[in-house]
Amino acid sequence: MPPKKKVTLPEHVRAAVLADIELTHQTAIQAEENDKVRIFLATQQGLDTYEIADKLGISQSSVSKYARQGREILERRRREAEARESGGQPSGEDPFRPGEPEPVG
Repeated sequence: MPPKKKVTLPEHVRAAVLADIELTHQTAIQAEENDKVRIFLATQQGLDTYEIADKLGISQSSVSKYARQGREILERRRREAEARESGGQPSGEDPFRPGEPEPVG
């Protein structure tokens, strides 16, 4: 197999590609956190971890772990919201979409 030819991108294209990768990565992390929060909330509504595990096709121990992590994420988000309300808002973060940059303009 011949070696791959390295493509040299203009700096502005390279910066745009890296920014897109970072946004995609942050979106994936946020989606994973949201899933864990939903699992936690489902357990708080009385759904059994075995039922959730069966529905999602994962183990009951994973559901328990994700529910615990979801509780921690929800608590962290509440602390962050309280900090923003008291004037300690993390710079550059959209308060309505944690983990995403604030809209420009």
